Amino acid sequence: MTMITVQWQRCLKNSLWCQFNEKLLSNGRFETRLGDHSVSISGVYILWTGIDNRTVLKVGSGIIKDKLEAHLRDPEVQAYKPTRLYVTWASTLSVIGAEEIQKGAEKFLDIVFKPKLAEHLPDVDLVMVNLPRWNKPVPPL
Repeated sequence: MTMITVQWQRCLKNSLWCQFNEKLLSNGRFETRLGDHSVSISGVYILWTGIDNRTVLKVGSGIIKDKLEAHLRDPEVQAYKPTRLYVTWASTLSVIGAEEIQKGAEKFLDIVFKPKLAEHLPDVDLVMVNLPRWNKPVPPL
């Protein structure tokens, strides 16, 4: 089984996870520069509600911004908005076979977290990824 190490993103240096809302998607956080071009970040993500009693709602892979924009329009996801929604994501290398690697990581995250609003599991080999450090603050840089 393949294993990759990813860096789960937070919104502030010290430890705060990103609140999932329209503002998050409009600040350029999901794009990177490649020469003179802007490129959308691709990888895996986890969407949840709650801080101490966390309920994972969705895991996914692909172009992160596009996937999260779809969840902003999803009534099932938005039903949890009053309890605050959070998200983290990790980019994966854009290499040949990256989509299959992302789908394999999505499948792994789906098995680990058993999301409440789960979709079908991708028919790919599992790719293990390191999990977010939910309760451990990130040391200041």
